[in-house]
Amino acid sequence: MTTQDGKVHDARELLSTRSDSIRAANKRKVLRAVMIQPSTQVQIAKRTHLSQGTVSGVVQELEAERVFRVDGGDGERGKRVSIGSVRGVAAGVEVGHDRLTVAVRRVDSEDTLHRVVNFGVTQGLDTWRRECAQMIKDLVADTGLGTEHLVSIGLGIPAAIDPRSGEISQVAASLDWDLQGSPPRWFARDFPNVPVIPDNECNFAAYGEHVYGHGRDRETLLFVKSSAGIGAGFLIGGNIIRGRHGLAGEIGHLTMDPRGDFCRCGSRGCLETLVGGTRLVEQVRRAYAGYHRDLPSSLENLIERAKGNDNVCRNVVRVAADNIGLALARVSNIINPDLIVIGGELGRAGDLVIGPASETLRRNALEGMFAHSEPTEIKQSDLGMLAGPRGALAFALNVDHQPS
Repeated sequence: MTTQDGKVHDARELLSTRSDSIRAANKRKVLRAVMIQPSTQVQIAKRTHLSQGTVSGVVQELEAERVFRVDGGDGERGKRVSIGSVRGVAAGVEVGHDRLTVAVRRVDSEDTLHRVVNFGVTQGLDTWRRECAQMIKDLVADTGLGTEHLVSIGLGIPAAIDPRSGEISQVAASLDWDLQGSPPRWFARDFPNVPVIPDNECNFAAYGEHVYGHGRDRETLLFVKSSAGIGAGFLIGGNIIRGRHGLAGEIGHLTMDPRGDFCRCGSRGCLETLVGGTRLVEQVRRAYAGYHRDLPSSLENLIERAKGNDNVCRNVVRVAADNIGLALARVSNIINPDLIVIGGELGRAGDLVIGPASETLRRNALEGMFAHSEPTEIKQSDLGMLAGPRGALAFALNVDHQPS
């Protein structure tokens, strides 16, 4: 989009002003908030923690410069503020065990483009990084812009990221995952001067659900991603809670049975040994051992059968949901979330998981969580498998990076 005088603003220039004044910082903060999601001035003030007067002043200034477009609504503060004549694009990436998903979106649009390939961290850093860079380039081109307009990249990976340094603090020792070096610099050759913001993929999925999904307007949100493994992201007031070393949210390694099966982390009886995707598939295959049947080879296939008439698959999913519900009750007794969202592959099972997990949660958590008009509840992810990449895109876009 161009202004009446033909000028098109560059998002990277708008966000990289060298001024560190409070006024300039507030301006960038409001600009980033609207790039993430068009909103009213009241909503912008709430999300940025700025006063209504400060937001109003910034909006008026940027509207005059045609950076913002203000439409409709009752009164100035009820009007919808969106990006106007600005050229820029942001990217979000989720690297799973065996799935790589990339999402991109122009900052002046609400339409997100995405692509998925069926390999991930298990194929090695060089392989998925090369494929990821090409996917970003292709998707950016599909928006009509070039990589010179790329504002930021959010990178969600299955590892703990130190919240202070942005470096990897832990990868499961038992897994031969080639996650070496510094994640913020992994794409420096392909996208020079573009900030890369890494975090655990579950944290980004939680953030995506907070911004775009069921977690909007919720004070405390726990997002549980259950696929090949199981992890979680926890937000309070829109802030990701990472812990001292970035290890918060490792619900998959909550001990359910001290004498249970050994887990890849080295402990015994972890939740992941009961509900991890590979373990669930193994349970079904053992049940049908010796019978001539077409057996499920993946969690996705198992869930499809569970939604059909396969009683073994349905019961395996139900027992997994019970175990998840028990783990959530233990976690909820500590953090008391407003909302628990279940995503990942197992989240696709919908009511087959949500129903039993909710019943087990209510049976084992403190009664006070359910004895009022706004009880703790469990919902299926509103964003599905795009919660992670969309959250990564939004979070990285929201980080204020100043040139050195």
